[in-house]
Amino acid sequence: MYSVKFSKNAKNFLKKVPRQDHEIILKKIYSLRDNPFRFLKRLRGRKLWRLRVLKYRAIIDVVVSGRKIIVLRIGYRKDVYKEKTK
Repeated sequence: MYSVKFSKNAKNFLKKVPRQDHEIILKKIYSLRDNPFRFLKRLRGRKLWRLRVLKYRAIIDVVVSGRKIIVLRIGYRKDVYKEKTK
């Protein structure tokens, strides 16, 4: 079984979404623990994966050797793939 870790960015986004969506997103992410590649799709040009949940997307890194699922970013479909520049 894989362990699930959330980045600070992902945790902050989860605090902002409605409670019902929050619960659905977490349920879907934790369902990956047994077989992480069941719902994930590979992102082109990156070594990352995406998970679709309602109108949200989660960008995920899977470390197979360490049996870890790292949720890097969660966001709305239209915004989550954009690189943030400052």
